[in-house]
Amino acid sequence: MNVAAHNKNLNQRSVFRLPKIWTAFIVFDAFVVAMACTQDNPESDSVPPTVVTQIEAPASAESDDIRFEAIDVFVDSGNLPLAAYQLEVDSASVGVEIVGIEGGEHVAFKEPPYYDPAAMKSNRVVLAAYSVGRDLPAGRSRVARIHVQLEGAGAKEYRTKLSVSANADGELIPAEIEIKKTKA
Repeated sequence: MNVAAHNKNLNQRSVFRLPKIWTAFIVFDAFVVAMACTQDNPESDSVPPTVVTQIEAPASAESDDIRFEAIDVFVDSGNLPLAAYQLEVDSASVGVEIVGIEGGEHVAFKEPPYYDPAAMKSNRVVLAAYSVGRDLPAGRSRVARIHVQLEGAGAKEYRTKLSVSANADGELIPAEIEIKKTKA
């Protein structure tokens, strides 16, 4: 076989290219695995605490009213820069449906976090995001906004659990989670 024919065969072969979204998922998964593997804290085997928050309905809400609200999700990493997080938000209250997810206020988490749209139908969502940038938030930062459709009067109860919080080196860092109704 001559060299020209061999080169022609090489050029005709398709080159496998991984779609960008799959590359992002693989990088994120590798990041989470690295965080888990580098954990030296003996308390890491304990289950993260679940925070229960009640958000009051407007006084004018009737039992058959349908309304929309937004809930801000905050992660407070103290004085440590936050590069990645994974958290869960769900509601045990009747008449709550999660209908949308937005990103946070800091440039590192401006894009909406990764989540499973199918899980939202069961009033539960797991959010995860990471940033490879150098500008990372420290302290209390809004990392996401959850839009909900509510039916009926009375307070709605939400449970939140922060599963993972890490710095840019993939080391787990302590952080706390808080949710609040978005102010109009």
